Amino acid sequence: MLLGYNHNIIHKGITFHVQTEDSGRENPFIITHLFIGGNIIATKKTSYMDIIKINDLEKIVADIMKEQHKKMVMELRDGSYDSHTLVKELVKEQGTKAQEAKTSKPEEKALNIDDETKNLDEVILDYLVETTEDK
Repeated sequence: MLLGYNHNIIHKGITFHVQTEDSGRENPFIITHLFIGGNIIATKKTSYMDIIKINDLEKIVADIMKEQHKKMVMELRDGSYDSHTLVKELVKEQGTKAQEAKTSKPEEKALNIDDETKNLDEVILDYLVETTEDK
């Protein structure tokens, strides 16, 4: 079982949480959930049963996890979950707050690529998460 990915992302003034986990060889699935608060609003599940005996399984599973996680983040950024009932309700409740956040001057963010422990994919994933926040 590999360590997963967890990111909090602000979209339309709402904090979403994207979580990707590996269930391990005994239950070979990669599961990504999109949360608002404690509520799961979307799930992607990928089986890797067909490659369970392949060499370098951990590396391949890690790559699949990363891609599935990135895809969920990009779908969120692109508005794929905006029509979900809970998202609509929260956007409606925020009303004025969301409008104020959009009209305020966005702060500049720098991408930290000095961390030698991160590979390019991890830097790109961090960048996607940071730039997903609505301005």
